[in-house]
Amino acid sequence: MGNLENCSQVEMEGDTPRREEDPSRQTEPVIQLTRSEIRRLMEEAGQNAIVQHERRTVTPLTREAPRRRLFKEREVERAELEEDSREEPEKGQEGSEVGSSERDREKRREPGISKAEVDDVGRQIERLGKQIDELERRGEIVSQNRHSPFSNKILTEVVDPNFRMPDLPKYDGNKDPQEHVAAFELVMNLYGQSSAINAKLFVTTLTGKAQEWFTSLPSGGIETFDQLIQKFTFHFASKRKQKRSATYLFNIRQGES
Repeated sequence: MGNLENCSQVEMEGDTPRREEDPSRQTEPVIQLTRSEIRRLMEEAGQNAIVQHERRTVTPLTREAPRRRLFKEREVERAELEEDSREEPEKGQEGSEVGSSERDREKRREPGISKAEVDDVGRQIERLGKQIDELERRGEIVSQNRHSPFSNKILTEVVDPNFRMPDLPKYDGNKDPQEHVAAFELVMNLYGQSSAINAKLFVTTLTGKAQEWFTSLPSGGIETFDQLIQKFTFHFASKRKQKRSATYLFNIRQGES
């Protein structure tokens, strides 16, 4: 009897299935990011992309000014990021160890991000992507026109695709330059374009000797439309019409009488 009881006890113990951990059910620790951490990653990615792009496309002499201007536009975002960081409670040691429970990890983190906040982050990423695309586009324009007399400030200005080019008079270097400038401004004043766009459109009216003169100017020397007109009228000053004085006209009349 004793042996039967022992056997029964062994069988009962053997019938109990052992709980073995299934390796496939083990989940890796979930790492959650806070608002400030996401914004910080976006900020670092944007700045790195801008710096790398400038190293590839912008010349050393013109690199510093655009960088300061672009980073200045982000000062407000950085200030908001620092403000959020100061408001966040201090966190304990990261609970990413395998032995720590999910509840402990959640306590170390702030509440989940709302849908509105996710949408806001998405919009910021979209704006960042557009800014990077704009930098690449401007960098390509500058690199393709490195020998242009225009500065980068003028080169990076783009004419609106919907703008219809008016019928502008041409200048070949044989007429009065001031008359040509007056005719050009008379037409362009109707469109209200910027100084940089006017400079770009003005050179499209030059042909022959006038066009050769423009292409011979030093690279990057022209900063504004007014500067271009000043150089233009000075170079072709010999073609200006001479005004007749009152004394000259009086002598002509006396000779006729």
